[in-house]
Amino acid sequence: MNITRTTTRNLRTPLAHRAQRTRVLVALAAAGVALAACGSDATPAAPVAAPVVTVAPVATAAPVATAAPTTLGGATAGATVVVKAANSTFGQILVDADGNTLYAFLNDSDFKSTCTGTCAEAWPPAMVDASWSVAPGLDAGVFSTVVRPEGGEQLMAGRYPLYRFSGDARPGDVTGQGSGGVWFVVGIDAQPIQEDTSSTDATDEKPPVTEAAETTAAPAAPPVVATAETALGTILTNGEGLTLYAFTPDGDAGAPTCVDACANAWPPVIVNDSPELGDLAASGVFTVVQRPDGQLQLQAGKWPLYTFAGDAAPGDTSGQGSGGKWFVVTPEGKLIK
Repeated sequence: MNITRTTTRNLRTPLAHRAQRTRVLVALAAAGVALAACGSDATPAAPVAAPVVTVAPVATAAPVATAAPTTLGGATAGATVVVKAANSTFGQILVDADGNTLYAFLNDSDFKSTCTGTCAEAWPPAMVDASWSVAPGLDAGVFSTVVRPEGGEQLMAGRYPLYRFSGDARPGDVTGQGSGGVWFVVGIDAQPIQEDTSSTDATDEKPPVTEAAETTAAPAAPPVVATAETALGTILTNGEGLTLYAFTPDGDAGAPTCVDACANAWPPVIVNDSPELGDLAASGVFTVVQRPDGQLQLQAGKWPLYTFAGDAAPGDTSGQGSGGKWFVVTPEGKLIK
């Protein structure tokens, strides 16, 4: 009996082991089949979609806004400065970029420039190109340009075209002020300054003469022409010592041709029909000639005589050779070129 029980227990144990081993083998076989399928040519299973990775955009600096160009009196800001302010005995006045005084011509009207030809030789217009600007501190709104009769754009302040003066030798000179009663420096308000800045002391004023103490003969009229020694030689001057000039186109015309604006820059020597010639009366060189307006002008030889508004003092000859047409005159009525 003991033998039988022992045998039976030993027989059941291997069978249980075999069943467990069978189950392991089946599982391994299934796994092998799956692995074989992965390596076969069969259509693979749809891949699992990769996760979408969202990358935050890198912050960038906002673009710098570009300001629209500022217009100054019709010009773009930052362009070449053509007019600025300067201090003078007349207060603050307009000058060009080099400091040369700018003037207004009162005969200009309706915003037009009328100083042309020989006038423009004595009073060169302030020309500008498309790229111009005004200096800081000036009211850009009062500046503009006007087209010249011969072409090109001339700078204007308010209603006045602006000019330089050939008689101003250096920046700061204002020798053209008041010339002919029509040329004046211009304030920063774009208005010509016509006031007389010379101071008058009340103590210098002489009391009015109410009664003459005695009757005296009227003094003889001073001569209207004289001579002076200069670096150019002996030349003619007027009674105040200002140099006299001749205008070569007059010689071709046989009569005075410098009129209107030209005569403002080159005032003719106006005389009566019997001018006082002083020591030069016997030379026989001088006559009078009638101007287009009917006035009489002194003439030396065939040359009507003029002074120059640019000569500030006796002995000045700043008009010599101007435009290749203006020259000083000898006592014999000849030109010195």
